[in-house]
Amino acid sequence: MIKILLSIITLCYFFNIVYANEKIKVSSPPSIWVQQQGNTLKGPIIDLLNEIFSEYNLSIESEILPWARAVSHMKSGLLDMIPVIFYTDDRSKFMKFTLPYTQVQTSVFVPKGKKFSFKTLNDLKGRRGLIMRDDSISSEFKKFLPVLTLTRIVQYKDILKMLIDNRADYAVAAKFGFIIESKKLGLENEIEALPMPISYRNLHFAFSKKSQFVKYVTIINKKLKKMKADGSLKKMIDKTICLAAGCKSEY
Repeated sequence: MIKILLSIITLCYFFNIVYANEKIKVSSPPSIWVQQQGNTLKGPIIDLLNEIFSEYNLSIESEILPWARAVSHMKSGLLDMIPVIFYTDDRSKFMKFTLPYTQVQTSVFVPKGKKFSFKTLNDLKGRRGLIMRDDSISSEFKKFLPVLTLTRIVQYKDILKMLIDNRADYAVAAKFGFIIESKKLGLENEIEALPMPISYRNLHFAFSKKSQFVKYVTIINKKLKKMKADGSLKKMIDKTICLAAGCKSEY
């Protein structure tokens, strides 16, 4: 009997150790929301996930991957989660999205002093445009792509340089991220955003539907609802933007 009890205790201890060592594979491209430091991810968004997962004895394992490969790994189940992503119908086939945690405005940027009238997507016809590779703007924008002259670029800094060098007439980009990147490069006075936004997009956490951790969508949703109600979600988003912009923060 004693041997049986010892075996059960040992087995329980073993499974507790395994459970405590479980890691969620997370990847995200560098942005104002998530930064890469060596081989790890950091930022208030990651801090929030660490806080939630720590309650369940889980931890994050950073996977530094190109965006296209990260999406592919979500499809195959090799990656568990992307913490900064826009919803699309195509992605929803193999990803499960949480509630949105913030909304991002997508704008048309032009070189300083070279504004043009922009009220509908028709106003972009015949102009040379730039956009981030694999960026998803909206279903309306996607339908309009065949009639637009767009060059897809890997990084914001390259888009900024091309725009300022008059190698393009406009760029389509997430407003906060593009402005912050321009400030980092000292180019904020060389560009301007047209008044009319192209779209507003929600940012989500997303799990691979093949991940064993997909059940945590419900848990994260509960946490986001609570944070929205008590104001801490807005504070976290404000902190994220402030840190990315390099402003002095009281956080």
